[in-house]
Amino acid sequence: MAVFIAGNLRFCQYGRGMVDCANARGREVTLHDVDSSGGDMTSNAEYIILVVGSYGAYFRLTKDEVDRRFPCIIVYTPDPVPEEDTISFVRKMKEELDLPVLAIADCSPRSVKNFSLFVAGGCDIKWLGLRPSDVVELKMHPRCMRPMNSKDLKLAQRLLEKDAIVKQRPQWVEELKKMVETRSKVEVDALSPLGRSFLSNVYFPDKMVAQDWI
Repeated sequence: MAVFIAGNLRFCQYGRGMVDCANARGREVTLHDVDSSGGDMTSNAEYIILVVGSYGAYFRLTKDEVDRRFPCIIVYTPDPVPEEDTISFVRKMKEELDLPVLAIADCSPRSVKNFSLFVAGGCDIKWLGLRPSDVVELKMHPRCMRPMNSKDLKLAQRLLEKDAIVKQRPQWVEELKKMVETRSKVEVDALSPLGRSFLSNVYFPDKMVAQDWI
């Protein structure tokens, strides 16, 4: 499995030497090819933006070059469920660069479960969006929402009742409860009816300026 990276990051990759992701934008990185020796990653960024599972969000953020407006590294992982090497790679970035990781994913119980897996793997993250409270605040049209099926609802209940990581984060719990109450999930791509670049030109900048992550 590979991740895709854009932004102010340089690292050593087997067989290719030093890779500069500021110039090689959207570079696909095979995790097994990355040199695991310590101290090779360098960056002037202040944040790692982890886009979990939403290629549309990654495409829009990189196309509109938000990493050139905000000092961040954008990392996209396409895994439906994050694999161990993906979590290890993000953890390596966080530890070597000493940067906070802010996560963007669809508003769904599956996303919260994925966040929990990252934390369990030693990579503490903050949930930037998309969150149920955002859906309400933005007054998103009901057509943007998808009904949660029984599998979604069971997962949400398990997270609320049994997931130790989620239970330690009261704000995550409140957002999950809102999902269960509305029985709705929303894709990040559903922001596009508000404007093609609404995610990159309004939603993301507003979140960064307000430091609105939990």
